[in-house]
Parts: sequence; C-alpha cells; structure tokens
Amino acid sequence: MRFVPILLASTALLTASAFAAEQRVTSPNGKLALIVSDAAGLHYRVELDGKPLVADSVLGLAFADGTTLGPAAKITASKTAARDATWDDPFGQRRTVPDRFRELRLELRDAAASAKPARAFALVARAYDNGVAFRYDLPEASGLGEFTLQRELTEFHFPADYRAWVADSDGAETTYREHKLSAIPLESPDKRHQGQPFRFVLPLLVQTPAAYVAVAESDLLDWAGLALARSGETAVRAELTPRQDKRGVVVGRVPMVSPWRVLMVGRTAGDLVVNDLIATLATPSRVADTTWIKPGISAWDAWWTGVNSSQPKYTGLTARGDNRSHREYIDFASEMGWPYQIVDWYWYEHMTDWKKNLFSRPNNPSGDFTKSVPDIDLPGLVKYARAKNVHLFVWGHSLDLKTAGVDKTLAYFAAMGVAGVKIDFIGGDSQEAVQWCVGTLEAAARHHLMVDFHGIFKPTGIARTYPNFVTQEGVLGNEYNKLGGNRVDARHTLILPFTRGLLGPMDFTPGGFLNRTPSAFKVTYPAQVMGTRARQLAMTIVYFSPLLVLCDSPANYRGQPGVEFFRGLPTVWDESVVLSAEVDKHIVIARRSGERWYVAAMNGADAATLDVPLDFLGTRGGDWSLREFADGTDPAAPETVVEKTRALGDTRTLSLRLQPDGGYAAVITPR
Repeated sequence: MRFVPILLASTALLTASAFAAEQRVTSPNGKLALIVSDAAGLHYRVELDGKPLVADSVLGLAFADGTTLGPAAKITASKTAARDATWDDPFGQRRTVPDRFRELRLELRDAAASAKPARAFALVARAYDNGVAFRYDLPEASGLGEFTLQRELTEFHFPADYRAWVADSDGAETTYREHKLSAIPLESPDKRHQGQPFRFVLPLLVQTPAAYVAVAESDLLDWAGLALARSGETAVRAELTPRQDKRGVVVGRVPMVSPWRVLMVGRTAGDLVVNDLIATLATPSRVADTTWIKPGISAWDAWWTGVNSSQPKYTGLTARGDNRSHREYIDFASEMGWPYQIVDWYWYEHMTDWKKNLFSRPNNPSGDFTKSVPDIDLPGLVKYARAKNVHLFVWGHSLDLKTAGVDKTLAYFAAMGVAGVKIDFIGGDSQEAVQWCVGTLEAAARHHLMVDFHGIFKPTGIARTYPNFVTQEGVLGNEYNKLGGNRVDARHTLILPFTRGLLGPMDFTPGGFLNRTPSAFKVTYPAQVMGTRARQLAMTIVYFSPLLVLCDSPANYRGQPGVEFFRGLPTVWDESVVLSAEVDKHIVIARRSGERWYVAAMNGADAATLDVPLDFLGTRGGDWSLREFADGTDPAAPETVVEKTRALGDTRTLSLRLQPDGGYAAVITPR
C-alpha cells in the first residue's frame, strides 16, 4: 500500500472579527469546491467548475439543554491538509482505491444567547475529485461534557428544481421513485403516519445539469443514522433517527465526532456506480488479521418458503429447513465449488413461536441456540458440510443474541465450526442499534466469524472498519417476489445500482431461475422472478456483495441453461469499469478478477441494443476468449439463455441485444 501522511499546509489563528467570513477547500483536480461561510450563521455551498452544485445550506446542531451550535457561529481558526495515497481493499469493487483529498478544519465559536459561555466546536471539510464531505467535531473545549443531541440542522439546498430519485420510505427495504425536488412529499403518504413529516432513507440521487449528486453518510459508528425530509422547494434537511429510550437522537460525551455527511459527485450516472467514497471516508479496518475472511458464493434454501406460508413440506425435490434439504443444498454447493450454505430461520427451539409475533414477539420465550428443532442436527450438518468442503452460515434473531449474550453465542458457534452468522431483525438505525451492530461485529471478529446482517439499515462504510461484515440486506431484494405487489420489477432493479447500490454491499439474493415476463408473473412457491434469466445472471456482477447468496434450488439449477456462469464466479474484484449507464434505462459494467473480465448488462422495460466498447482489455490484441450468456430471441420465453463461446479476434466492440427486462453476462479470459 502506498501511503503519504497528511501534511499540514497552513494554520491560521485570528480573532473572529479579523477572520475571513468564507473559507474554501478545493479537490485535487481543482474542479470541486466546498465553501463554508459564517455570514448570518454557519452555511456551506458546493461548486463544480466554478458553478453552484449545492446552494447556500444551513449547518448546525441543536442540543436538549437549549444549546444550538451554528446559527451564531464564527470562524476563529483554520487548518488545511492534504493526502495523496491509496488503500488496499481485498473485499471491494477494486483492489487499489485512491485516497486523494484536500481538507479544511475550521475552529468555530458560537456565541448565541443559548450558549453561555460561548461554545467552541469544529467543522472538518474534505474535497475529493469524486465528491465532498464534512463532519462536526465536538472537542472537550466545547464544554458540552455529557450531552444529548436533539436534532441536526444540516440542509442540502439545490439551486434549481432538479430531477431526483427518492426512496419511498425511511426504511432501507424500499423502492426509489423519480420526482422533481419540489414534488418530494412533505407529509408521509403512509396512512399509519398521517400528518407526520415524510422521512426518506439515503441516498438521495439528484441529476443537475453538470453532474449527478448522491447525498449519503459514512463512518456511522456511534451516532444516529441519517435520513432526509424536504424543507423547501428544492431543499432537504437532516432527520436523525430517535433513540429507542426517547432521549433525543444522540447521547454522548465529548470529545466526539459525527459521521461524514457526503455528497458523491459524478459527471455521469455511471461514474457514481464505482465511486468508493463511502468506504474511503470510513474508519480503516479495526481487524488486524483478515486472512480468515473468505468471500464467496453461498447456497440458500429459504427461497422456497414464504412468511407464514402453509405450502407442503416438500415440493418436488427440495423443500427447506431440515437435514434433508440442507444436505441437498450442501451437495449442490460442493458440486459447483461454492464455499457456503446458509442454515436459515426456524432451526432452533422457540423459533416456531415467532409466526404470530415475528418482529416484536413480546410474550414469546427467547430462542435457545443450543437446542435445535427435531428436524435439524446443526453439529451434524457442520460435519457433513466440512466433508464436502462447504462451510455454514447460521441464522439468528438479534433479540435472541441479546438475551443469550452476543459473545457467548458467537463463541458457541465458532467452537462448533461455522463460518459465519446471519443476524436478522436489527430494526432501524437508532444510536443504540448502531452501537449494537458495531459491538457484535467486534465480537464476531474476535471469534473469526463473518457476519451477514439482515433487517438492517443502509450501508455507511462499516464494512471497511470491520471487513468480516461480508454483506448486508438493507435492500428490497428478490425475496419480495414472494411477498406480492410486483415491486421487484425492471424499473426497481435497474434503479438500485444508482441508489442503494452506491452505498455498499447488497445482499439482493439474485439468481432466480423461474423467470417470467411481468404480465405472466405470479406469487408462487417456489418463487418466480420478473425478467429474463440472463438478467438474473447479470445481477451477480452488477450488484456487489462479497458474500453472494444465490436464491434458487438445486432442482431449478442443476443442468439448466445459464447455471455454469455461477461456477468459479468471483465476488470481490481487482478492478471495475462502468461501460455505459443511464438511470432507469440500462447499465453495462465490467469487473476484473485476476486476468478474467466479467461483463454484465441490464436494461429496462423496453428492448435494447447496446454497443459496448472493449477498451478495458487494453492492447493485448485478439488473444481473448468470450463465453457469453445472452437473452433468447423470443420475448415471451424469458427462461431462454443463449450460451456461446468464441474467440474475440480483433473485435473491440460487443453488440448486445437485450429483451425487455433483459440482461447479458459474459466471461472474457486470455487464450
């Protein structure tokens, strides 16, 4: 890893009255600038090529004791710094990640009537070539001591009424819809929250004339998670998730810093897809030895059942949830060379009591991880899998881990020999939930266990800090094909790479092989999916996830067209390049592992022909072999996959013909 320490370029210490009211930090390439002003309160704006990208926007924090930092703040000192380095990411979209920025630290003093004496605090701002970020720093000199934060005043005010993609809710398992900024609802459309402000989950994607901007956050480790709400015609404001104990949003003690408030910037929508800013801003790995962390593909037998469904125990070859089904999935994983199988819910005692009170179960006994249900022999399955060179992930409800003790439970699983845990029903991103997730990841790392969090908030860079956090849900994924509503359609799955996918690993569970056109789709068990089979193959490349969980069964995979694409498929990458992309229209991406390149394409509801340049192959000449998995010629036959292997020769452009809701996947290898 090449690393150049931060160099302090200058320090200015002046009285507030003598200090310039406006301070600027500019990206290394000189194109992006973040400007902070203390005129009439603390504000910031962002410029691209000297033109406004984000207009004058409020900064500040409000505390439960009446203290407000920001409205009367004055800049008293500044420090500038710079870094030109890279960091090594063996678990990401590219192995070598640039870490080039310029930083401005502003010392501030707020003399509002509510602050007696005047409070000292700081704002740290960074400008990268692909975005800007800032965070609040509450030092001991602030005099806050132990504090309760009531709300954050931060706004993101755009210069005009731009096109935007906005989440439908403040929960991470959501769809995103296109709006003008002024059309974002002010009140919640959910009847259960009638009259309340409409909060929506990050990211907010905004298309300006000069660039795409995604509002996000990073380095959430001991704070409340950030959502947004509209605060004006073209402005949104920060909305922090309240604490579970109702004590404001954040309880802490100085010194303490907030997470980064991030504006990812890309000239094109495709530039955002491979933007590593969320991970780059996060705290570097706290896990010293990561050699035991092994990304890879997992089989998963829970796809076959629905919540509270009453389908027969076996449907054809495989049902799910007992020794017989798990052995079948382990056998198939072994055949395919996949390293993992997930033993999902209902495997331990008291699980069946959750059917009526799945999320809260206030009167139900806690589950006992040491007592399997009669149909499951977990130690026996661990031994059976190991003999097949497969390792197990085991599912657990977060409430049961809390009751039984996180460290005790994880030590028990580690001693048994499982590879990791899938922990579900975390809930929202209150400060307590965030703290619990961080503590659980720390405990899991001590026991050399990987973690897959489900029912969790959106990614915020924690996977860099704890690389054993190999994937997470926080997405409206393939399982919703079992729950009705036709929500996992071409539009949703094609907007995800430009919204939720920007933030970090995404356990969408692709790979459904009961492919249907939208008009023919039905909620059935086994589960169907909308779109072509080649589209499901493409998702495994487009949707980044170090633990790639494939959803369908051996009965639907074995011997089927397209399944060979999954054999030897990497899940982490040395290099990633977006070849063509337009939100809600199409995406084509190429990812490299070693000497092999993988190409994937997805389109929308209309058929598309895409000419894809192969410049990423460099100047090697025609010494490449292409194995492709393409849509068939009949749009009414979405399960058709056309497989071909051929030499590329001097070809440096691929012409892809995609059916409606279609896809394409290919492997390019040196000959």
